[in-house]
Amino acid sequence: MKIKFIPQNIEADVDPSKSLMQIATEHGLKIKSICGGVATCAECRVKIVEGENSIPEPGKAELNMIGTSYYIDGRRLSCQVHCFGSVTVDLTEQLNKVETQKKVRGFKPRDTKDLSAVHDTMILTQKKNETKG
Repeated sequence: MKIKFIPQNIEADVDPSKSLMQIATEHGLKIKSICGGVATCAECRVKIVEGENSIPEPGKAELNMIGTSYYIDGRRLSCQVHCFGSVTVDLTEQLNKVETQKKVRGFKPRDTKDLSAVHDTMILTQKKNETKG
């Protein structure tokens, strides 16, 4: 069973434990993603051309991002799709995104695997007015 990426005509073996995005990246194909594959940006949409029966229906996280539009245009979030059979994926939209992506002067893009986020919480308390009597 194979995953075929077009228009590059690159084929990869199906690995149900990996997303389409992970498999594409391992084969040198760039898929734009701001969120790093956690289904919060919808930048990694790809069109499933053949093999819709070989991928599960979208989960809750994916549906929250794309709604039911995938029924109309066949696009799915590559970070959320895991295949269990042969599939053909059209990456034309992704190629256009990479080619038209703005380049910022003085900005050096980093590999997403080197990025991390830090979450902090600040608790503000109101100071009581002290009255002297």
